[in-house]
Amino acid sequence: MQSSTLDKKLQGFQLIAQEKLQAILCSIPGKKDLIIEPNLIKPLEHICAASWLKLKGIQRIFKLDASNAITRSPDQVQLYMIRSELATFGRVMEQIKLIRNTETSIGAWSEDATFKYYHVICVPSCFAYFMQMLEHEGLYGIVGLHRYNWDFIHLDEGVLSMEVPNVFSSVYTRADCCLLPSISQSLRVLHILCGRPDFILTYGVHSENILKMLNNLGPLPKNSSEQKDIDFAAMLIIDRDKDYASPLLTPAIYAGLLTEVFSTNAGILELDLSKNKIKQQKLSIFLIPPKREKEKTTGSNAPSKNVKPTTIRLSGAHDEIYAENRYKHFSAASSQIRQQAKSISMELHKLNNMKLEEMHDYVNRKLPKVTELKTKLLRHLNASEKVIEMLGNNYRRVQSLEEDILNNVSRKKIIGDIDELLTTDGQKYNTLRLLCLLHVCAGITTDELTQFVRNYCNYFGLKYLPIFQNLAQVGLLPAITEEGGLAGFTSSTPLNKTATKLLSNIPLNIQKFQQTPFQANANRLKLMVSTAGADEMDNISVASASSSSVSTTASNATVNSLTCPSYVFNRVYIPLIAQLSAFLLKSTSMEDFTSKLSMIDNIQING
Repeated sequence: MQSSTLDKKLQGFQLIAQEKLQAILCSIPGKKDLIIEPNLIKPLEHICAASWLKLKGIQRIFKLDASNAITRSPDQVQLYMIRSELATFGRVMEQIKLIRNTETSIGAWSEDATFKYYHVICVPSCFAYFMQMLEHEGLYGIVGLHRYNWDFIHLDEGVLSMEVPNVFSSVYTRADCCLLPSISQSLRVLHILCGRPDFILTYGVHSENILKMLNNLGPLPKNSSEQKDIDFAAMLIIDRDKDYASPLLTPAIYAGLLTEVFSTNAGILELDLSKNKIKQQKLSIFLIPPKREKEKTTGSNAPSKNVKPTTIRLSGAHDEIYAENRYKHFSAASSQIRQQAKSISMELHKLNNMKLEEMHDYVNRKLPKVTELKTKLLRHLNASEKVIEMLGNNYRRVQSLEEDILNNVSRKKIIGDIDELLTTDGQKYNTLRLLCLLHVCAGITTDELTQFVRNYCNYFGLKYLPIFQNLAQVGLLPAITEEGGLAGFTSSTPLNKTATKLLSNIPLNIQKFQQTPFQANANRLKLMVSTAGADEMDNISVASASSSSVSTTASNATVNSLTCPSYVFNRVYIPLIAQLSAFLLKSTSMEDFTSKLSMIDNIQING
């Protein structure tokens, strides 16, 4: 099936989500106020508009405020929409109790067992312990609970997202798998629309459980696409912990660095030039002083009050500038954007030399499109300049450090550079990412982690100590014992303290024979570009960049042929999911494919 036809079919998820939401809203009689968790606003905008909600009986829409409860009008139903999180649900219960007690005290509450004035829509699941909490708080029978799962949100051509960000913390940090059934149900809807693929590969315990739940849901309806042409032939489901290196490495492409600096939600990037993720992570002593910051933002980029924040929709269908540059190396993309901005300025200067009739025609036909393009270019120009400002000083240094970590060379230098970055840059999470990457790739000793934790808490405070416990829970750092010490290494990093010290003193050519489990697995799958065979590196031109700034990285870093997905990480690492997909696409038979996967344990092939 052609990609355009498939893309239209994937847009059907919006209609399915609307039908589900409409069923909930229509089941609740009366006039309704919608109180929505702020993080759910952007995903909901992909499903329906405010005008659509008003047609379904929603009178007013409010943002959920954790500190202030919204007073209910007489005969008005309050409808809360929140994520399926225990803490958020508990805050909503407290607000409902406060409102109800206030109404009872002033005699405005009419006790009616047949009608519920409060309803909570939980996205994507409604857990059994929510009902137990209602009973414990004395709200059982007073508050109605509803489950709403929008399945997939169509963000871009061929790009779907479930937009359930609390899955990782729930499954890996708290070992709570309650959200996995909703994932399997969403995959079932995908199969109903596009057909069930003949080949399904799973890698990891949670992926296997999702497939088992999917199979337990039973066969697809007879009128589904399973009986017709299947739109995709294979599906790969992989646990996040099987490839921790991919989210820990710093990307080199334009789309990746935008998300490194700016916050995104449901494919919408918030272009706030006065604050971003990098500034929020830094200690105040490393930020620009208030006076200098005020002077720096007095121009056209200065934030003004009561103005809707500027956003960039990360979709090629809605933003041609993003579509053209998203997969380019950042240096090439930023140069291209600057060149386009100059071309637009020259285009507008042509108005001065036009005759009156030509000017009228230009204003009526071309000027609106040029003005819209100029607005998009200005947003991307501001975004790229802010990325250069935030990452330019340390970008090349961090990339070189990450390459040394992946190759497990110069261990003492790596530890020293991480400590120096913590001291000179003062960011909360960039050094944590490097330390986690080092532990995943080579393992860290108890002394190394103890020293880092001590320095980190001295900078940012003891309140961040639980971060290390959470990272240890998911296998990104060694475990911390109750006494405050370190429990040692996880099963993925068996090197002990003595062995690591000895290894650091062994020459590099001998170290290659002493590989960590990560390196052994990466070499078997040819995830490291330095170890990939010649057949894997055909048509790849490796770029060289010696500058220390993002903005001055050599323009030849843009690879003409993007056949190898390692270009996302500056030609040092291939993501596991991309390599498995390449194995599948390049295999001539199932026997050929299974032979390539024979070195990996616990991979399950179904179909």
